[in-house]
Amino acid sequence: MTSPQQNRPHNPAKASERVESLRKHIGESVPLHAPWNEYASVDAFRHFAHGFGDDNPLHCDSAYGAATRWRSVIAPPTFISTMGVPDPSRMTREMKGTLAGLMGAYTGDEWEWFRPVFPGDRLTSDAVLHSVEEKPSQFAGTAVIVKRLYTYVNKGGEIAATWTMQSTHMETRVARERKKYAPIVRPVYTPEQLKEIEAIYDAEKRRGGEPRYWEDVQVGEQLTPIVRGPLLVTDMIAFLAGFGGHNVQAHRLRLMHQRRNPRRFSLNEFGVPDIADRNHWDDAWAQKTGNPYAFDFGWQRIGWICTLVQNWMGDDAWLWKLTDQYRLFNYIGDTTWVAGMVVNKSETGGRHVVEMDLWCKNQRGAITAPAHATVILPSRAAGLPPLPEPPRP
Repeated sequence: MTSPQQNRPHNPAKASERVESLRKHIGESVPLHAPWNEYASVDAFRHFAHGFGDDNPLHCDSAYGAATRWRSVIAPPTFISTMGVPDPSRMTREMKGTLAGLMGAYTGDEWEWFRPVFPGDRLTSDAVLHSVEEKPSQFAGTAVIVKRLYTYVNKGGEIAATWTMQSTHMETRVARERKKYAPIVRPVYTPEQLKEIEAIYDAEKRRGGEPRYWEDVQVGEQLTPIVRGPLLVTDMIAFLAGFGGHNVQAHRLRLMHQRRNPRRFSLNEFGVPDIADRNHWDDAWAQKTGNPYAFDFGWQRIGWICTLVQNWMGDDAWLWKLTDQYRLFNYIGDTTWVAGMVVNKSETGGRHVVEMDLWCKNQRGAITAPAHATVILPSRAAGLPPLPEPPRP
């Protein structure tokens, strides 16, 4: 989240001017921070996966990984977002036309994976401003949707993955006044409800080393749902332990970060400057951004979606593409059911491909994050699936 500026006067004309100024930079490289993980490692994979509740041994157990087609553990798909050493000349350069004063939220992804990440790998990265779109918002008056395209290159000079990350920037003052989600009441769970949730956790199935052959898959087939929640502040802490985050710093480092980026901070109830990202664990601050409660990180939900797909597809398959949108907030206390269905199968360029629609649904019955995935499966006739060809760097 970027910091909402509570005392900044609302001026739509100036906001539009900043948007037009930012559009002039479309196609240009954007500033990047030093990565949380410069080098990949088994420990980093495990910490990252455990941070969103996944203990898949393909990511966490070296002995298990050595017995798979990969001959090693490999990174969870979205672990790549914690990597990528940028060109130092672009690490601190700022663009004119920034959206300071608007609350920013991570609201969607378009991923394409071409190569696995192994322990010891070091990726380089670049990012360009892909698009800037202004549209009306029921939540906050005006929303500015910004997409940045990240490219990650491995030590062999191949593109390991591309990631188009979408962020939505909103007028905090308007969101706070409208209180669109104020009627939402935090759930209180009965012992019986918790037992029902625990039963779904216990029934979670992982395909693992048993191949799922393309020939055996039927359009309309349902993926075995998984559950995540009830969401707690504890889950936020576990997530940050694996994911990192350059905005969350401690003590002297926090002060240094505050001095470099004062707009990312605001005074908390103690009169101390604190990071805007605390709306993920601080109800009082979340309410000042127009929400009734603190809410999750979008990266948690994409982790859950990837877990669902990998549970279904098995170790030999390859998650090729994934798109998703975070349409509603997932508040502390909410429970999320993650489910999906096969919608198409085809042979594409010698690859046996399956497409599926996926979704996250909360205990209120609302879909908070729809998604679509493309998976390359092994074939009884052709054997292990070949990896997709990456574009040239």
